[in-house]
Amino acid sequence: MSLRRTILLPLSLLLLGSAACAPSQAAEAPRWSAPSVSASPTPPKPRPAPTSTAEVRSRVTAAMLNLDAKFHPETAQYTDENTEAWKLISLCRASLPSDIKRTAYRERLWDGESVWIRQYVVGYLKVPGRKLADELRSVLSTCKEYEVPDDGRTSTIVRPSPPPVPNGPDVITFCERLKGKATRHQCTLILVRGNFVMEVDASASDGDLAAGTALIAKIAPLAVAAFDKAV
Repeated sequence: MSLRRTILLPLSLLLLGSAACAPSQAAEAPRWSAPSVSASPTPPKPRPAPTSTAEVRSRVTAAMLNLDAKFHPETAQYTDENTEAWKLISLCRASLPSDIKRTAYRERLWDGESVWIRQYVVGYLKVPGRKLADELRSVLSTCKEYEVPDDGRTSTIVRPSPPPVPNGPDVITFCERLKGKATRHQCTLILVRGNFVMEVDASASDGDLAAGTALIAKIAPLAVAAFDKAV
């Protein structure tokens, strides 16, 4: 071993020992790791298709929402409920073609000073709900503006980005700008499970768009839970 290497080796060991004893900034710095992303829950498989009108009616009734004062003070009691046959929202068309085959239907309405919410659940004995959803998507692909029948207002379709609820095969969301003597926004959530369709329309804070989308987003998990439990 040469003299040069003999001298350098202890020096290098001394330097390494000093570095080991000194606090390391890299060691003290918190390590960043990518946040874990959990997969969004998939809807449960729907129950077998109903086999009777009575069963359709029973499931429709079970899917109705109960919005109490914890949700909003003005929804402590709904103001109206009926089983009259009105149509699923169809926008530029008179009706969705398959909606004429509905078997049972129920509407519940909450009408307060600052919130307006309408829930409509429809059951079909032999028509899959996704068929109705596909028909509505077909309408939305071309419908941009229309005159609301028997209303006197003009509706312009609004697609908030990001949507208040992620859209998918069993979910459709959109809003409307309704212009008449005043301009208001109304947002709609459509859910599909098996042979059933739930529609929720909502408006808040004098028709403000942001308030309407926030209200639909707040209702959505409750609507999904009620629908999954019932149908």
